Amino acid sequence: MQAIVVRDFNRSPQFEDNYPAPKPTDQEVLIQVQAAALSQRAKSGANGSHYSSTGTLPMIPGVDGVGTLPNGQQIYFVANGTFADQVAVHKGFWTPISDQLDPVKIAGMMNPAMSSWMALQYRAHIQPGQKVMILGATGTSGQMAVQVAKRLGASDIVAVGRNAAKLEALTTLGATQLVDLSAATAQEDLARAGRDIDIVLDYLWGEVTPMALKAIVPHRLDDSQPLKWVEIGGSAGTDAVLPAAAFRAIALEMVGSGQGSVGVANILATLKAIVASEADAPFTFATETAHFADVDKVWSAATKARVVFVP
Repeated sequence: MQAIVVRDFNRSPQFEDNYPAPKPTDQEVLIQVQAAALSQRAKSGANGSHYSSTGTLPMIPGVDGVGTLPNGQQIYFVANGTFADQVAVHKGFWTPISDQLDPVKIAGMMNPAMSSWMALQYRAHIQPGQKVMILGATGTSGQMAVQVAKRLGASDIVAVGRNAAKLEALTTLGATQLVDLSAATAQEDLARAGRDIDIVLDYLWGEVTPMALKAIVPHRLDDSQPLKWVEIGGSAGTDAVLPAAAFRAIALEMVGSGQGSVGVANILATLKAIVASEADAPFTFATETAHFADVDKVWSAATKARVVFVP
């Protein structure tokens, strides 16, 4: 079996063309992989830094993909070890996708779309007409979050990031306000935009979150208006020193969203909803394909589109 394999967490994964095929248990099904995305989640699993890592080596990275069941049905599935020709998937941990949908696009976009869809639906419990701020909106997941927030009924979407050109492009995806963190007026802009925000999706963390809280909290129009802050990623840092007074000064609730904080049933419902939404009106999402043997070239390369491995 061809696969991308990690044998040392301190080295990049390597291509192997004779790796043992998985042997599914009675609770699993062997799936033929069609496409699997090189997401940040897959990379953190490959270097052992993700909180779910067991430290067991060797391992095949990848956490999701598009493939076919033994009966030929095409599905999007969630499983570990997807950067291979075949993967054993727990029965039912998938959602069917029609042949009319592009398997490469589905494989690439589902993980980032899922991050915001689950956060808004099951952690923030978004209601139509609420206002959403996205910290880290210029990243792949943030760009999807803008589109997801719009589809879930947000009335205003504040996109926050450091790339002015990418921020401007988000207006075509649904952003109604922009905050450039690299601008000298960033704190004032955050304070103004955050006065009546209902939900913050935070892909940044690190030093950005405390700065944003200090800018937003003193300028809330109504201190009793609930503010649900959902921590999703840590691209600006894994640790943050939060101002304690923020939790007392306003109706602030901070929660996380990710693997473990949302139940399996809700994850599967999210997958089905995203696929249905894509079929109804395609998301804007760019991909580029690579073969497993190209792993050395693409693993750490800067790309403008999501890399998706195909066998």
